[in-house]
Amino acid sequence: ANCEGPEKQTKFRSGVGKLLYLSKWSRPDISNAVRELSRCCGVAKQAHFKAMYRVMKYCVDTREKGWIIEPNRRWDGRKGTKFEIKGWSDSNYAACVETRKSVSGYVVELEGVNVVTRCTGQPIVTLSVTEAELFAAVLCAQDMLYVKKILESMGLEVKLPMILNMDNQGAIDLVNSWSVGGRTRHIETRQWFLREQLKEKGIIRVEWVSGEKNKADLLTKNVTGSVFERHCDEFCAE
Repeated sequence: ANCEGPEKQTKFRSGVGKLLYLSKWSRPDISNAVRELSRCCGVAKQAHFKAMYRVMKYCVDTREKGWIIEPNRRWDGRKGTKFEIKGWSDSNYAACVETRKSVSGYVVELEGVNVVTRCTGQPIVTLSVTEAELFAAVLCAQDMLYVKKILESMGLEVKLPMILNMDNQGAIDLVNSWSVGGRTRHIETRQWFLREQLKEKGIIRVEWVSGEKNKADLLTKNVTGSVFERHCDEFCAE
C-alpha cells in the first residue's frame, strides 16, 4: 500500500524535487535514478522512499563531486576560431514495464564541456531498438542545432560538421541510407530530419561509438559499478 496520508506523498515529492534540482545543475550522474523516482510521485510506497534516501545518501557521500567545466582549449578572443560541438545519444528500449515506452538520454558538448544533459521517457511506443535510438538521436540533434544558433547569435563560428555519436549501427545506417523499407516506413519523418542536416546541409555527421564509450549510456539505464564510475568521471569531478 501507499505510505500513509498525503503528508508522506508531499514529503516524497519534495525530496524528488531537490534531487531534480541537483541533477539539472550539478549532478547529472543521478539523472536516470531521479527520472525513475519522479514517475512515482503521488503513489510512492516504502520501497520508493528507500530508493530516494539511497540516492540522497549517495549525493551526500560524494558531495565533493560537481559538474566539470573544463574546456579542451582556452579561447584567446580572436575572431575566426571555430568552436566544436559534439553529441552523444542513447536509448533504453521498452524500459517501462507498464507502458513499454523507451527512455532517451543524450549529452551535448561544447569544447569538451557538457552543456546539455537530458534523460527523459519517450512519449510514444517505438517498435524497435533502432527506432528508439533514432528518436533519441533526433532530440540530441535538435539541441546541438540550438547550441550552434546561440554561438552564431554571438558572432562565433562553429566547426562543421558537428559529430553525433551513437552506438546503434542500424540507426546510423538508416540515417545514411536513402532507402525506406516496409519495417522503417513509419519512422521516415525523423529519418528525413537527420538526413537533411547530414546530407544536404552538412551540419551533422553521425558516427558509431561503442556502448562502453558512449557517455549517454549512464542517462538511460542502470549500469554496472565499473561502467558507472567510468562515465561518472566524464560528468562530475572532485
